[in-house]
Amino acid sequence: MAACGGQSGSGGGGGGGGSETSASSEGLTEPIVIGATSEKTGPVPVLGAEAEGYEAAVKWINSHGGVDGHKLELIVHDNAGEPAKAVSDLRTFGQEGIKLVVGGAFGPDCAAEAPVSAEAEMIVFCGSTDNLPEPDTHMFGVGLGYSPTIVAASEMIAKYSKKPAVFADKDKSGDDSAAEAPKRLEEQGLEPILIRTSPTEASFKAAIQNAISQGADGLWFTECTPAAISAVGDAKALGFTGKIYLENCLGSFEVAEALAQLAGTEQQIMIQVPAMLLPGKAPTEAEQKAIETFKEAVPGKPNLVVGSGWDAIWIIKQMLEQTKTLDVPTNVKALENNFGFTGVWHSGTFTTSDHRGAIAEGYATPAAITNKGTFEAVE
Repeated sequence: MAACGGQSGSGGGGGGGGSETSASSEGLTEPIVIGATSEKTGPVPVLGAEAEGYEAAVKWINSHGGVDGHKLELIVHDNAGEPAKAVSDLRTFGQEGIKLVVGGAFGPDCAAEAPVSAEAEMIVFCGSTDNLPEPDTHMFGVGLGYSPTIVAASEMIAKYSKKPAVFADKDKSGDDSAAEAPKRLEEQGLEPILIRTSPTEASFKAAIQNAISQGADGLWFTECTPAAISAVGDAKALGFTGKIYLENCLGSFEVAEALAQLAGTEQQIMIQVPAMLLPGKAPTEAEQKAIETFKEAVPGKPNLVVGSGWDAIWIIKQMLEQTKTLDVPTNVKALENNFGFTGVWHSGTFTTSDHRGAIAEGYATPAAITNKGTFEAVE
């Protein structure tokens, strides 16, 4: 989606732009250093794949002329999925004079980073699908936020279930799910059952049995952790035959392959995925161009989390080529001034009132995991 009055972007971002912003006298450095805080280990290592996207984008951009001739340098820290470590990473980057940071991809990490990004005068690109925390004056979201994702998921679920159970962990991310998901399902005329779960529980069986005893005909696991994959196995072991819904943060072929033996042929395990994970072409030329560049640069099967990291770096590239400066106020102003971008996972327009601005079309397509470890679109 190009911004109103914007200029056409290029490369892996597919397209976009924003209103012209005058360059600061600070200019660009050589190299341009970007800090990254990533969940490479800890409770959500699946989200650590975002760092692979950062690294692939930096490598591709540097081999294709850099950013206005300037090379990018990426410094990656492992926050192990711990908010305190993510905050420590930001403070370290700030002490080193780094103005641009990508990550984390875990909601609690981004929540802890938000106030630090404002205090330290740095711009942070959060890869979590949770709604952006406050204050978000210096934080911008990559990919769909939780609210539009939940709305789209609720519309999908309404086609197959009347009384779905929502499983939400007792943590910050789970609190958001517990507050938002049942409400959106009710708006679709459904009768949701809310089940709060502990992130430390070894099995979902008791929680699933609780839901089934209340008449659940669908199971929606809102966790973005390997626990959700185990939960599918628990549901199947208990003989559940209704639809099972997973969060789009689990949209990867690794997850699909892990669930292939449980998938069957009835499209039981459902998830929303971007066009890059489906056969055929994307709905727009800009998204298709971004996908082709991504697949050229990143070997193997495409991964949503990797794509999120890839897009974060391309957003930075597009921003810097517009402003030609690392000056933080100038770049925040540019991003807030109808900055449009289209990538493999993120498409939309940043504004002053919306630091994410992502759209669902082409990025939240209802799909089912197949017994071949792939995804197929569901009408």
